[in-house]
Amino acid sequence: MSDLHVGRASVMEIPALSFGSGSVSSSSNSTNVEGIGVDPVGVVPAMCRFQGGWGFGNSTANAFPLNRSLAFTSDSSNSQKEIECPKRFNLTPSMKTLLKRNVTAFTAGFRSNSKFMQNPSESGPQSGDSQTSKSQDVVNSVVGKFQELNLDENTQKGDGQVDQKDEMILSLIDQMKDLERQVKERKDWAHQKAMQAARKLSHDLTELKTLRMEKEDKQRLKKGKLAIEDTTTKRLSDMEDALREASGQVNRANLALKKLETENAEIRAEMEASKLSASESAKTCMEAAKREKKCIKKLGVWDKQRKKLQEDIAAEKEKISDLKKQLVQVDAAQQDAEANWRQEQKAKEEASALVEDERRLKEAAEANNKRKLEVLRLKIEIDFQRHMDDLQRLEQDLSRLRASTELQNQSANLVTGNNNGEQPHKGDIARMLRELDRFEDSSEKDNSDRECLICMKDEVSVVFLPCAHQVVCANCNDNCGKKGRAKCPCCRVPIEQRIRVFGATS
Repeated sequence: MSDLHVGRASVMEIPALSFGSGSVSSSSNSTNVEGIGVDPVGVVPAMCRFQGGWGFGNSTANAFPLNRSLAFTSDSSNSQKEIECPKRFNLTPSMKTLLKRNVTAFTAGFRSNSKFMQNPSESGPQSGDSQTSKSQDVVNSVVGKFQELNLDENTQKGDGQVDQKDEMILSLIDQMKDLERQVKERKDWAHQKAMQAARKLSHDLTELKTLRMEKEDKQRLKKGKLAIEDTTTKRLSDMEDALREASGQVNRANLALKKLETENAEIRAEMEASKLSASESAKTCMEAAKREKKCIKKLGVWDKQRKKLQEDIAAEKEKISDLKKQLVQVDAAQQDAEANWRQEQKAKEEASALVEDERRLKEAAEANNKRKLEVLRLKIEIDFQRHMDDLQRLEQDLSRLRASTELQNQSANLVTGNNNGEQPHKGDIARMLRELDRFEDSSEKDNSDRECLICMKDEVSVVFLPCAHQVVCANCNDNCGKKGRAKCPCCRVPIEQRIRVFGATS
């Protein structure tokens, strides 16, 4: 009995009640009595047992099973002792509050059990009376234990344990707050999911509306096709009217032909009359002959026109047959219109890409045109330089020919002088020979400037671009650049274009 201490009590467990068959009516649970105050009902769990300091220590009867069928029948004096028990000891306020909470929770559990078992049970009355008597004995023993509590020993140690219990209560309160926060978060998550479902529903409704609008557009397109058929029939009626007009023109041409035939007959009659009448003048005969020729020509022209009209009629008939075939094709094309409409939608997307490609091609073409213009300008400059070179070379050739003719004239004069018995002067002859050698050397030097750099034989006749060098002949140009990209033999610049030029001697 002396081992019971208020500061050491932490947990009380109430065992589940066993009925006549021995089965447990409810599951046994363990909970902290200090946390019972949080529950708004204020009912202790199914198992209440004194453990640790609140039990009876080394006592063998440290657990008191309580039957749920127990009716709390203790008198008012016992309950008054339970409430007044802490007043007989000098306890700290925290110990008093803990003791009051434990006693109150314990009594509330018994009261709830009494309320729960007031209804008649299915078991017999004898078993109920025996259980009631046993429960009464247990209650009396527990109340007696509370009356004999020793609260004087180890009070300081009990205060430390009470503080630990307070900390445990605070930790349990924090856990409850965390659980409430989790519940709130899950409610928010459910709300968000509901909002997402509402947004998806609105999106589906808008998509359904767009599909209906597309269906209406297709119906309008079908109505447009019917209008196209009406225009086709109108064109056919116009062509039939044109055919009727052409047939009227043919009839008029036939009438004119008959009229011409009658005129021809009259002319022939007049010719016969002119033959019979010998007194008519030759002038009248000539005029009649001319008129006859004119009429024959007109008749030939009308025949040609008639044939042409017949050909036009045949062509119009062929056109009518073609139009009928086209009408059949239009009926077939009407079935393909929906597929073409889809293709047009794709073509619109491709058209934007083509516009961008055309813009790029336009810029590339402008750059290419500028490059070609620059090449053409360079070519014109090269041609101009080539013509100037040819002109200079021709002038040099002309001066050289003039000098050679003068030398020939001088040599001829010398020969004629020798024949006449006159001996030339040796100094003049040597001077003329030196001038002739000088002219030949200058001509050879000019020719060497125009020689090919590769073969050193033929005259240069090919211009390389973009460096504009004219250093090879046509034969060497054909052999140059067969292996890889050719380079100019003068400046080693890659050749992009070759231009063949023709001089006066080529």
